[in-house]
Amino acid sequence: VSTELMRDAAILARDKGVMMHTHLAENDEDIAYSLEKFGKRPGQYAEDLGWTGPDVWHAHCVKLDAQEIAMFARTKTGVAHCPCSNCRLGSGIAPLRGMYDAGVPVGLGVDGSASNDVGNLIAEARQAMLLQRVALGADAMSARTALEIATRGGADVLGRPECGRLAVGCRGDVAIWDTTGIESAGSWDPAALLLAGPTKVRHLIVEGRQIVRDGQVATIDLNAVIKRQNKLAHALKDQL
Repeated sequence: VSTELMRDAAILARDKGVMMHTHLAENDEDIAYSLEKFGKRPGQYAEDLGWTGPDVWHAHCVKLDAQEIAMFARTKTGVAHCPCSNCRLGSGIAPLRGMYDAGVPVGLGVDGSASNDVGNLIAEARQAMLLQRVALGADAMSARTALEIATRGGADVLGRPECGRLAVGCRGDVAIWDTTGIESAGSWDPAALLLAGPTKVRHLIVEGRQIVRDGQVATIDLNAVIKRQNKLAHALKDQL
């Protein structure tokens, strides 16, 4: 993508009042390319093109340095942290704790099916917590902080303060997990229990509409969808 197109895209987005998103500083190769091609690090390049501010969020940001983190915090530029993808691709451990403490708006993402094995935000929250502990020590990030980043954090990155929290006036989005099973027994911290316990929601309500009931999707014929997906996957495999 050319410098001119990036700059023009930012101008157009702000003229239309929409947010902007791209991937940034995902790995060492990104840093090397930016320095060689533009003579500056990715964060500075993004700022020079108008790709910073509360209406912008960047995926990954694994290789942001201290100056870039400070600039993101100052401009309230958001980050979509994708820990499972970063592990799968060997990109590195993002400075999540440093970004969070500096005041950078941070949420979680799953990246995409080409670079992740599953789209599970609870798994991402657990992975985010564990990676910060690997990098910085066992007390580097609590389950509650990881859960906050996964909920309120993501909503704030997207400029959606009415999401990501249970409060009067917010959207009626509620996820309910069953924590009565043997795998959940003995825990006294609901946040830690959620990250280490059940992997499927029991009930899911979106804007007051029940999408999952007793662990089953209530809005579609799930068996038909699975059958069609398997058929498409085999057809794709046959073309490879």
